[in-house]
Amino acid sequence: MSSPTLPNLLAALAIPQDFSRFDKLTDEQILAQLIRWKNSVSTNLTSLRELLATRHGIQSLPVDEQADISASVAAFDGPGEWITDDASSLAISILGPLTEPHIPTLVLTRILTHHLKPAFAANPHPRLNLQTGRKLPRPADTQDAYEGQVWKMRIGTGNVLGWCLRNIEPSMYESVWHLILPPVMTYLDDFEAPYKLRGVQLVSDLLSRVPLELLKRTGVDGLLFTSLSGTFNHLRDPLTPDLIRAAVPTTLHLIDLISPLSPASLPPESGFPSQGSAIVKSRSSPANPATRYEHLSTLLGSCLIGTVFLYAYADPEAIIAATDMLPLVLTRMGIGAARWLKALIPQLTHALLPPAVSSPTRPLDVDLRLKVSSLRALCTCIETCAPRMYLWKCNIIDAVGRAWASAKDIEYEGHTQLVDETGASSLELEYKTLLQMICIKLAEACPSIIQEEYQQLIRFDSVLFNGLVGNSSSATSDK
Repeated sequence: MSSPTLPNLLAALAIPQDFSRFDKLTDEQILAQLIRWKNSVSTNLTSLRELLATRHGIQSLPVDEQADISASVAAFDGPGEWITDDASSLAISILGPLTEPHIPTLVLTRILTHHLKPAFAANPHPRLNLQTGRKLPRPADTQDAYEGQVWKMRIGTGNVLGWCLRNIEPSMYESVWHLILPPVMTYLDDFEAPYKLRGVQLVSDLLSRVPLELLKRTGVDGLLFTSLSGTFNHLRDPLTPDLIRAAVPTTLHLIDLISPLSPASLPPESGFPSQGSAIVKSRSSPANPATRYEHLSTLLGSCLIGTVFLYAYADPEAIIAATDMLPLVLTRMGIGAARWLKALIPQLTHALLPPAVSSPTRPLDVDLRLKVSSLRALCTCIETCAPRMYLWKCNIIDAVGRAWASAKDIEYEGHTQLVDETGASSLELEYKTLLQMICIKLAEACPSIIQEEYQQLIRFDSVLFNGLVGNSSSATSDK
């Protein structure tokens, strides 16, 4: 490099390898060294920005220097224990001129070739042709893909790759596909949850710009769907809830992209509480609706119901995460989700019932969050599968009635952050509001319930149940 100061600054920004095991470190001396280095990053980035200003900006440097700087600085644009808020802001300001509007082709190619590809060379992905980026018809007969993972020692590699994916010109994907896809798939198919989670995030960045035709022509659309579906098998890990919350929207994005929904078959417009769920408009012509339904059914039936709900029942945070994601899937499936009601309704209504034996180890707010999440998903179930609700109305009103009766006895202590000016828990208020909303939605789907089941509840205890179902008839008649 032409400047003696530039290599010194880039060397000072090299992330120590100990950050790869930061959450497992117990040596106080090593931890102190890492913290000191982390606190020095902002100063070094500031010095680098000032140096670039004296040389008329990063874009005026030779391509190799632009690539070296980008590979060093982009490591601070994204998640990581080595990143402070100031460092992230400085990194974005330094790299900004290179991304307006896209990373220059030569710079991008050099980053991928000289900084990323060598790190993953020792672990070729067994399902990819590394020369073309195409899916192989059968897994390659290679050594263990998890042996000697050099790339995990290159801290910040995921952030550099993510920065490239977010700023690449879509027309450039064709020429660098074989350089971009292998590291993305290596992250996504890794056996450790932190790297798998980063892989899901990288796929999300990839899908925002990649041409659909390239995905399909190389067979990567199916490979991505299979790998994303496998993410839900990664249970019993502290990051499982984060994986679920990241994997469901990314999988839905992929489904919307490769098998778009035609306007004529859009599901019914949903109201509260799932009104925030939007159908992603596809960039291509409508595909086979059967393929779309099969993909959605795999996500709902195999991944969420058949995996998370079935095998992670002892992990309340994983169950909450999966339940939180149900409205996104149900809204896209519409009435097609009716085939899964036999599993969904018992799952969601069971969460509303008070436990037969209270668990001293489960925090009260976890139990309440699960109830609120279940009610939100139940609202979406009723909206999207209204023609089938007559089969399930008794199950639903039984659970909701029991939940309403026990709600007044629930005390949520020790959660002062949830207390509003009236002294009531804001989460508890939402819980009661959702119980009433369920009754309104159920009355819209099954009008006969107003004069039958609801009247039975009022005759049983008008003081208790009038607040639950008393407004349902007026609410439905106003519409």
